Amino acid sequence: MGRWESGVKPRALRDAGARVVEVPRDRAVLRAASPSGREGDVHSNGIDLGERVWFGSGMKPGLFLGGILSLSIFSTLLPAQTLTREQWGGVPVTVSQEKSAWTIAGKKNHVMLNADTLAIKVDAGAAQWAMAPSKEGDLMVRSGGEEFPLRLADAKKIEVTPYDAGFKKGVKIILSDWAHKNMKRTNLTLYLTVCLEGRDEELVFDVAADEHATEVRQLDWPEAMDASEVDYTILSNNRGNLLPRNWPKEYYPIRTVTKEGKIAPTDHSVLQSHVIESWSMSWWGFQKGKSAMMVIVETPDDASYQFSHPAGGPTVIGPRWLTSLGRLGYMRSARMCFYDDASYVTLAKRYRKYAMDTGLFVSLKEKVARTPVVADLIGTPQTRVRILRNMSKESDRWDSVNPTNNYNVTTFDERARQLRDLKASGVDKTLVFITAWPHLGYDRQHPDPLPPPEVAGGWEGLKRLADTCKELGYPYIFHDQYRDYYADAPSYDPQFAIHEETSGGMAHAFAGSRFGDWKEGQIPWMRHWDGGKQTYLNARYQAGHLRKNYDLFFEHDIRPQGIYIDVVGYVPPDEDYNPEHPTTRSDAMRGQIACLDWAHHNLGAVATEAGSDWVVPYVDIINQSGGIGKTIPVPLYNLVYHDAVMISFGGRGDDKKNLLLGILCAGVPELPLAREETDAKRMALIHEMAALHKRLAYVEMTNHEFLDDERRQERTTYADGTTVMVDWDAETVKVSPEVE
Repeated sequence: MGRWESGVKPRALRDAGARVVEVPRDRAVLRAASPSGREGDVHSNGIDLGERVWFGSGMKPGLFLGGILSLSIFSTLLPAQTLTREQWGGVPVTVSQEKSAWTIAGKKNHVMLNADTLAIKVDAGAAQWAMAPSKEGDLMVRSGGEEFPLRLADAKKIEVTPYDAGFKKGVKIILSDWAHKNMKRTNLTLYLTVCLEGRDEELVFDVAADEHATEVRQLDWPEAMDASEVDYTILSNNRGNLLPRNWPKEYYPIRTVTKEGKIAPTDHSVLQSHVIESWSMSWWGFQKGKSAMMVIVETPDDASYQFSHPAGGPTVIGPRWLTSLGRLGYMRSARMCFYDDASYVTLAKRYRKYAMDTGLFVSLKEKVARTPVVADLIGTPQTRVRILRNMSKESDRWDSVNPTNNYNVTTFDERARQLRDLKASGVDKTLVFITAWPHLGYDRQHPDPLPPPEVAGGWEGLKRLADTCKELGYPYIFHDQYRDYYADAPSYDPQFAIHEETSGGMAHAFAGSRFGDWKEGQIPWMRHWDGGKQTYLNARYQAGHLRKNYDLFFEHDIRPQGIYIDVVGYVPPDEDYNPEHPTTRSDAMRGQIACLDWAHHNLGAVATEAGSDWVVPYVDIINQSGGIGKTIPVPLYNLVYHDAVMISFGGRGDDKKNLLLGILCAGVPELPLAREETDAKRMALIHEMAALHKRLAYVEMTNHEFLDDERRQERTTYADGTTVMVDWDAETVKVSPEVE
């Protein structure tokens, strides 16, 4: 093997002290390595002389001056070596074609693609899984200012070719040239790939678009799974649901379902990524006998799923790709995993591995190393102290019949006294959430909530409450909010509110889509919460307001040990079409991450609502907001993230069942401030949950199972061997081994 500077002649090689070998051209094989390390065949470049090729070896290092070439010479005595795919790590997959039928064959899974209809079938062990053929409306486009549906398989040009990326292998499908009465020509090309990847032969899908005058507005691909024979669809919304194929009621994950089992007509919320009621994690699955499969959405920021479940079923669900600021924009990816003998637990554990591999999973142990104060909150109950409620008359919840329900205040000093009583009652430690502390009360004038309300004691009263918490050894945090943008906030300016794509028409932003909304120009509005008329603040500006507010706290020597930032883990990130600061959903997530990161560095522990899993790397505590599943609840979220985040469970009023659920899931209890809000039995459950969390906070939940056909008894198992069994009819719980 020799090396030379490109363009060096044989004489120069000899002059440099190198040994030069002359080999007939037809007996030489040249391989070149570029500076980047990639190999390829070498051409002349100044060393090819007629019918001979000159090679140099033994050159001095000082001669390597430009692009360096690495040369291998194999004579007829040393033929070039051919490696099998297995030897160099390639997936052992073959691709074959018979007319319009393409087959991608691995050792375990076989995939059949019909190039005419784009229908896909997968033989995976004992089960066959089928995706529907292409249908009208699976592609929505915009051209010439109009939107209209197309059918993927109606493309006049469909080109299918083998596709081999080494680590995955399958086919590439290029679609172009659709006809439609509303457009002269579709200047659009779609690139789809279908491949088997890795030793488990998971089926991976990519889609990209070359968009010009014609833009993709929505794309359903791969098509929905044929669920006519599945037993359950497994959904991650509300932290976990099993939806039987023949579930008797109409169901739509994000929309309100009435007592009569109908989807509320007033709720026009759409399924979208990172909404706890759409999904708490970006996957779903199916159970068919002992076999199971799952879909992991690997590019979830602008994703959703097509969904339908009429009363009695069956369920239709499949990936749906949404636009990013009006276009498909970037490559989208999904992954299907197949199992012969599996359950919803298996699928949750596969997603746990995915979350670990991609950085979504950050363990509580890692978070403690990052923010040591988090360790002090393990097994610590949470207590909420509310200061001022002062509902605006503009709120659609204003009580005109009983106006006294619209206003109440408890001073900072009174809350300090109640905390002293709590300490005297034997509660050694609790994390105090101070809520409703803004100037005009709960959910008022964000993002400009300061100064604290004078009627409750102002800055001086808040400082006394903070000092009392410190004296009692009770860490405290503020319940805060930076998304809701109130029209009467001192800094309100419409240019910083999110702008939807078009003026007028129906507003789309959640949660106004559920509770009632309207648009003024491009700005969506709602008035459901206490503060009345509000829109939504562009996430790029949220961290600035956070810093502004906490600078004021610090000036008054009020330094909480963390923060609760409302709604971030519940509602979707907001797009903004304002051309002065266009913001994608991913941009919005980065803006909110900036808030969470600043809070970690400057305050301490970080909590948020609900905890859609994109926030898991950045938060330490979430609450149970969003509720449990509305079909057959299963703790999918806990099976993935139990040891990555603390989840609180309330015990106020008659919510004994929520305490039992909290013990089943080894969560953190919420402790009422006043003893009259609970009773001895509930207090015993609160203490048991706190003790169990102290044991299991860092321990993986490894299993969940129903112990009877009616699903009235459940058991969870943890990696240290602890089991928790709940009997819902008897309202009892048994922890083994028992906690002290």
